Amino acid sequence: LPQTEHIHFDIDSAHQGKEGLEMVQKAAEAGRPYAMAFIDVRMPPGWDGVETITRIWKLYPDLQVVICTAYSDYSWAEMIQQLGKTDSLVILKKPFDNIEVLQLAHALTEKWLLSHQVKNRLNDLDQAVSQRTTELQSANEQLKKEIAERMQTEKALRLSEERFSKAFKASPMPLAIQSLRQETFVDANLGFQQLTGFSHAELIGRTPQALNICGDPAEDTTVFEKLHQQMSVRSLPRRFRTKSGQLRDILMSVELFELDGEPLLLTIAQDITEQTTLDHQLRPAQKM
Repeated sequence: LPQTEHIHFDIDSAHQGKEGLEMVQKAAEAGRPYAMAFIDVRMPPGWDGVETITRIWKLYPDLQVVICTAYSDYSWAEMIQQLGKTDSLVILKKPFDNIEVLQLAHALTEKWLLSHQVKNRLNDLDQAVSQRTTELQSANEQLKKEIAERMQTEKALRLSEERFSKAFKASPMPLAIQSLRQETFVDANLGFQQLTGFSHAELIGRTPQALNICGDPAEDTTVFEKLHQQMSVRSLPRRFRTKSGQLRDILMSVELFELDGEPLLLTIAQDITEQTTLDHQLRPAQKM
């Protein structure tokens, strides 16, 4: 024969409704709440069973209740009217036997236990969701802050680029920008166009070698060697050949900078042709 499962219940008794409510409160405060209660409809003196259930459920709605009643007591409709529709209430008609009581106790305590497990699981999920929501809100706030800072940085960068562009174009000094990798001209101001004799469209996308601007191509190697050593070149004497073939003496300065991740060269060409010519003319007079 299969072994019968023995179930153990801790049972407490109260003689009237108020005492029962106090016992339910103390058990809950002690962390050992009652799972179910058998409540008789007739409990003189004081509250009857229906009023007792109403008061208990206001504070502890999870308590499973078996209300014990005779046919002459409240009807089902009357009890539902006072207690409301609920799945935590079972009516046990008198007389009853111990097997019925044991089955109800077992079923309702299991139901209460499963209900609390589900409730605890839902609470855990709520906490996890709440924590994740807090983390996402924090990440969102950080992202907003980073976006605002980036927008501010980009705005400042645009303003800086606008100022540079305006100064570049308005400068009377011949200025040109080259790509460090391709050595092609990216931009050139009016002063540089006038110095070389080439238009903006003729300069952009082409190298100085292709335009035959360099008076001595070997000097380009010297410029790049100095750039590798000190990242800039200052007042280097050179000769430029204009579009018409005329040679101009210049002092060339080159600065290496970066724009949108692209390494560029800013070339400043100071035309000293007239000064050089005058110097050559003055030298014989100084000797005389």
